[in-house]
Amino acid sequence: MKSFLPVLAYQKIGQAPKNSHLKKEWTPTKKLESMLLFLINHGYTFITPADLAKKLPTKPILLAFFGGYQSFYSEVFPLLKKHNAKVTVFVATNTLGSYNSWQDPYQEPWQNVLTVPQLKEMYKSKRMAVGTLGLSGENLLNYDESSRAHKELLESIHRLKVLHKIDACAVGFWPGIQDKNTRIPEITHTIALPIITPHTGRNPQGTTQFLRILTPGIFTRWILAK
Repeated sequence: MKSFLPVLAYQKIGQAPKNSHLKKEWTPTKKLESMLLFLINHGYTFITPADLAKKLPTKPILLAFFGGYQSFYSEVFPLLKKHNAKVTVFVATNTLGSYNSWQDPYQEPWQNVLTVPQLKEMYKSKRMAVGTLGLSGENLLNYDESSRAHKELLESIHRLKVLHKIDACAVGFWPGIQDKNTRIPEITHTIALPIITPHTGRNPQGTTQFLRILTPGIFTRWILAK
């Protein structure tokens, strides 16, 4: 059986607001901890995109959290310390210390995102790597020009490095987006970082790894257990 690297994608952790129309984006804290224990008990080793340059363990697993919400600091980070796990968080650089302005507030009340001090604290703990969604958090595939999305990614990587002393380890495209756009190679060209995406496709270029995400659930657990 050909080995593969499962990538599990999460967004908001905790309890969804009562009036939310985006409840599928939420994972209860207990459910997340159950998944962590499942992976540990089945012999998986938590890795980040930076580990892709090394020889991978027998059963690697990459957990990706999209959006950099405050719930990551309050709900997920304690679990990482408790269970000795590490994950990757994808943030929109310009929204740090603010809220998820990319989201329609009529779908769900805006959620606060991580502050810079929180991001730095977790980054220094070595339990969290940082990837980028761009500057604003908007779906980069919605831009009319690939060059605009490309420049935004470059700028976001630069700001993480220069302003916050954080090395971006990957580029992320939002989970749950059904757009089958093939412009990802155009958007990410010259950016030699792994790409975490729900989209189908081959590796865009020889120096870039194209990693498909799985949505945690019963089917995913079956795949992992098998």
